[in-house]
Amino acid sequence: MGSNRPADPGRAFPAALLLLIAVLLGACARRIPTLVPPSCGLEAVEGYASASISGADAAAKGRFAFVFRRPGFGRVEAVDPIGRTAFLVIFRGDRAWFVLPGKKIYAEDAAPVMMGRFLGIDLLPDEILPLLSGLWTGAGPESGWTVERDERGRAVRCARENFFFTVREFFPGGGVPRRIEFAGAETTGRLKVLALAFNPAPADAAFDVSFLRAYAPKTWDGILEILDR
Repeated sequence: MGSNRPADPGRAFPAALLLLIAVLLGACARRIPTLVPPSCGLEAVEGYASASISGADAAAKGRFAFVFRRPGFGRVEAVDPIGRTAFLVIFRGDRAWFVLPGKKIYAEDAAPVMMGRFLGIDLLPDEILPLLSGLWTGAGPESGWTVERDERGRAVRCARENFFFTVREFFPGGGVPRRIEFAGAETTGRLKVLALAFNPAPADAAFDVSFLRAYAPKTWDGILEILDR
């Protein structure tokens, strides 16, 4: 018989997460893998990274599993050393949800606003794809981004208004960033990509928010008060 119970947020993409951890552990015994974005077009990225971010509203440090897929889908899941979910952020179109599974609470807001609370700049999920892949082919004056390239044509610095992404290290094989630093008016941070895959098979469950029916809604200020305790 079928079940109408909301999906468990911690089980939305366990297979992908386990695969990425396996790739990461295997990488410790061999050289850094070669990565080249697909020539047929980039629709999604999935990976695992360590990050340290300090912003006006929030700070985060640790390891994160992530997946971003056009159009407008994204999920970032902070995991502890034994793989438990500390928090997750889900993006669907122009909306986003910050979720604390351990407390069964969440806060909802516009997707760019939620992204800005962590990165310091209001971005839509689709704008993360060029940052992680290095494919800034559509960047130009109309996009608001200024892209600086090195002698090999790789994007090494991307700026919009007073916010900057600077690539400190690339994966072998092309212009895929491995270590990124970013800074804005009230935010600084760094990101190291540990594992990355292009155009993974769709996993709609990763962006499902039906489980939030069993959670209590909070304001963002309410979330911050709980995190400060």
